Amino acid sequence: MTQARPPATPDSVSNANSPASPSNVPDANQPAAQTCSTCKDRRVIVIDPGHGGTAMVGGSSPNNATAVSGVLEKTLTLQYAQTLKQHLDGEACKSIFRGRGYADVQVVLTRTGDTNPGLSTRVNVAKTNKADIFLSIHFNGGVAAARGTETFYKAGSNGNANLGEDTALAQTVQTALFNAMKSIDGGAKDRKIKPDTDTKHKSLGILRDPGIGYSGKMCRSVLIEVEFISNHQVDALLVSGGRASANRSTLMLAVARALANSL
Repeated sequence: MTQARPPATPDSVSNANSPASPSNVPDANQPAAQTCSTCKDRRVIVIDPGHGGTAMVGGSSPNNATAVSGVLEKTLTLQYAQTLKQHLDGEACKSIFRGRGYADVQVVLTRTGDTNPGLSTRVNVAKTNKADIFLSIHFNGGVAAARGTETFYKAGSNGNANLGEDTALAQTVQTALFNAMKSIDGGAKDRKIKPDTDTKHKSLGILRDPGIGYSGKMCRSVLIEVEFISNHQVDALLVSGGRASANRSTLMLAVARALANSL
């Protein structure tokens, strides 16, 4: 994922697209008060905003893709993670949770600011909180013409003991995300679900951590690549355009509902 352009200055990004305040986001290192292993009507979802900070830490790069407008992938992943959390904490998803018999669903982010936890640290957030679902958010970059939404899962050859469950979750999330993208852009492309056997795809390191897929308590995990922000049309739709914030909400609401119905 290349960085062909320098990052935009703060004045070049509208306030509507700046990250929400993390003050109401749980501390990633604080275990949930009661986990699903001790209380059957409770569940935990961990959301991982990819990248962050300014240096490589524990296999996690500070940034990969850069949008046409200069906004960094690490900024977008945090925005999208915070929006996803807001929807999961909202009434629409709470209604789904209640209908499925879950009195309390904890939503935890692996980072709440411009920091870069290492891959194992991010996975440990899921392990510490005994998460049921771990979802990592990323964006693609490449040639200007590249388009598409894709979702990755940990391959069986990489030690995944929950392959069937992860594949099913990946398909559910991919379908929801692509359909939402299609609703705002007729040019959306479905790049399908894929195992993490593409060793050139460095962001997949989070799925390859031994803490994911080996645990006796199953934690389903997937990684989404929302779109190619190196594409001018995608940049206008999701990053710099007047409806970027609304479109972000549309996409993350679809993912939130997919996760809620998958618990």
